[in-house]
Amino acid sequence: MRLGCLLAALAGIGLAWWYRVPIARTAASWFGPGAPDLPPVADSAVGAPTPRALASGAAKLRELARDGGPDSVVLDANETASLVGGGIDWNVRKTFDSLRVELLDGVLAVHARLDTRQLPREALGPIAHMLEPREALRLAGPVAIERPGVARWTIRELSLRGVAFPELAVRQIARRAAGADGAGAVAIRVDRAVARVAVRPTGVVLYRRRAA
Repeated sequence: MRLGCLLAALAGIGLAWWYRVPIARTAASWFGPGAPDLPPVADSAVGAPTPRALASGAAKLRELARDGGPDSVVLDANETASLVGGGIDWNVRKTFDSLRVELLDGVLAVHARLDTRQLPREALGPIAHMLEPREALRLAGPVAIERPGVARWTIRELSLRGVAFPELAVRQIARRAAGADGAGAVAIRVDRAVARVAVRPTGVVLYRRRAA
């Protein structure tokens, strides 16, 4: 009897492993987290790239770099999204679309629909079989100027399909999804006139680099 129960259990385990993909997808549809949509561009703290925002943001940067220009300028969420979208390397940028930027207190959060086929399956763990080719991605972390013309956005939070990943997986996925370095930081091109960045829910303040 014990041998029969053991064989039945092993058979059940084998069947579960063999059909793990459809089982995982079914479980996800029944009990798993739903695929959250991207935040709407209705709040002043959430923006998306637009031609108008790109032009107005570029005008503010020109004013900041002008001799005798202001000590700082403030970019709204749409202008910030345009700067981020244009400042990330295209080889990385092309893997996601529908970019949104959310301004938090000291933290910049980027939302997008990611091509999950670009991610390492081992880093995704059990959720890998539940993902569609395009899923909602959220990356968040502080931004600081590394050197003239380059800002570093350090990704400290990452969620996919609404599921938050642990620190080690954050770095692994950030490298594949956003081109981050070993420390989880993404390089973003900025105007050389920018010396410091302060992210606030009401806007991103860019401070002017003073002449030496």
